Amino acid sequence: MIPVHETGTVYKRRIAMKKITALSFTLAMMFVLSSGFAIGKFKTDIIDKVRLADTEIPEGFMLGQIPGPAKVVFKGNPWLMDRNAIQKLTQHIYPGGDYTKVSQIHVTILANREKPFSDDIVCYVILYKDTIAAKDELRKFQEFVGYNSDRAILLPKDNLAVFLLVDDVKDFHYIQEMAGTIESRLRDQ
Repeated sequence: MIPVHETGTVYKRRIAMKKITALSFTLAMMFVLSSGFAIGKFKTDIIDKVRLADTEIPEGFMLGQIPGPAKVVFKGNPWLMDRNAIQKLTQHIYPGGDYTKVSQIHVTILANREKPFSDDIVCYVILYKDTIAAKDELRKFQEFVGYNSDRAILLPKDNLAVFLLVDDVKDFHYIQEMAGTIESRLRDQ
């Protein structure tokens, strides 16, 4: 029913405004719902499912010991990093690493038994905040791994990256075996 004081033109404008408002609301809802898909498949619990187990440490290696000065940042081994460590170390894990896009990082450092304070093999499990952040960061990561393909392996999936690195190329076969094990775990997820 048209109010008595409104003319036909005013009524048509009001209807047009309602349609524009409804369209704007619909578009906003579509944006919100579609951005939900950027959240990412994996949550923090994936880290425990894919990280290296103590039984997967190659013969002749052990969990590395953290030297005194490094204990300021590295609180343990293996270790789910705190925000302070993520902020300080992300750019050192791979060039251009942006800690603001990282949700969690788990690190396992393996050392040759003869050098317990070394970092001969390192496994990082990195969970990004969402798939958009992961896409941006994985591009940087893949470039880095491409230049170091004789000593680094990257296993990306959705908003997760598993990064294996060896100091000495003669130990590369160890991370190849580890990567196979981790890849099979990722397939099950």
